[in-house]
Amino acid sequence: MRLFRKAEKPEAQKLATFYLPVTQAHGMAHRYDAFAGEGYALNPVAYACIDKIATALTSVDLKLYQRNRDGSTVLVESHPVLDLLERPNPFQSGRDLFDALIRYKLIGGNAYLLNVSGLTSKQPVALQALCPAHVQPVPSDKAGIPLAYEYRESGGNGAQRVVTYPVDIVRGTSSILHIKTFSPMGGLLGLPPLQAAAYAADIFNAGQKWNFSLLKNEARPSGAMQLKSKDGQPATLTDDQFRRLREQIDAQFSGMNNAGRPMLLEGGLEWVQMGFNARDMDFEKSILNNGRFIASVYGVPPMLINIPGESTFSNFEQARLALWTDTVIPQLCGLLDSLNRWLVPMYGDNLYLWYDEDMIPALEPLRKEKGERINAADYLSIDEKREAMGYAQLEGGLGDSVFVPASNIPLELAGDPGLAELGSAANAAG
Repeated sequence: MRLFRKAEKPEAQKLATFYLPVTQAHGMAHRYDAFAGEGYALNPVAYACIDKIATALTSVDLKLYQRNRDGSTVLVESHPVLDLLERPNPFQSGRDLFDALIRYKLIGGNAYLLNVSGLTSKQPVALQALCPAHVQPVPSDKAGIPLAYEYRESGGNGAQRVVTYPVDIVRGTSSILHIKTFSPMGGLLGLPPLQAAAYAADIFNAGQKWNFSLLKNEARPSGAMQLKSKDGQPATLTDDQFRRLREQIDAQFSGMNNAGRPMLLEGGLEWVQMGFNARDMDFEKSILNNGRFIASVYGVPPMLINIPGESTFSNFEQARLALWTDTVIPQLCGLLDSLNRWLVPMYGDNLYLWYDEDMIPALEPLRKEKGERINAADYLSIDEKREAMGYAQLEGGLGDSVFVPASNIPLELAGDPGLAELGSAANAAG
């Protein structure tokens, strides 16, 4: 906060008009600790969005499939990789591990999964998610490929422990799986989603702090203090008086934490309102709009995180479906693609992890729509319809027939007397 004054007298006498401009907001630093602290832990909208995505993603049961030479796939019911993913380490379940990975990625744009065996080609004895704040890729002379990953952690005596995990530059493999978002600047790190939402998160957080200060202080000074003129002459302050008043204002009335604090004025001083109050600024609407901006960055319909005034979706079911189809499923597919590239090949080349769409309740409207569309296709046989819905064909060729409405006839046969007689006979027999 700075104070400006207009001088119309010599140094000894000053015209006492003090202007209190709005303090410049301090935004979060573009570092992981800032995104995790200010952007996630202190921002209810970002926290709710990330929690909604992570909770939905980890509710999906993963399936292991085996590809056969003829192109068919077989569900594998039991396998060591399934056992590992169910209990990846002594301290976490598989859901806990994936929950941490997706949250790390959504907060900072990067997530790291460690093969505890320490070897790039050996089947892991355990899997561990590493906090991105402690992991740093080491650049190499190959663009986009790190030389190694360094894990740095402070010890109890102030010393820093550094563990280096090398990268096979030829194959691009490492005992650390690096999952990251796209970054338009290239480099070795992904772009944090919260960086795109940083301004909206800063405004939202500042608004929360401002409102909290208003609740404590009950008013908001925003304007100028001016001495009343005496006998038509401008009122003045000495340098000592001016300095003392400026120090008092800086200490007691400047900054976000003092927003709305009542100002006690000395004799002869009067307050001139110059700024907008919270109602004039429609501050509540501004905070909610920034909340919607944050939700849009994460692809979460605002109505699912209880932001009022949102009417984009006609009902909750549509919003929930949009969350799954537009956000959760793409995030899940990206995670499974990474595991199929890094983890599953350690157990065989003909295996892959995926999910069962039929086991996701939120996608039931899509399955119902698909079933109605396939059932209405009268150009398909029963077996073709069953296959399209994921069911086996009927035995003995019972499903080879195609059924069409009896009322549908070629245009050239319309009005044929013989066809009319055949139709009458069929009706009589029925």
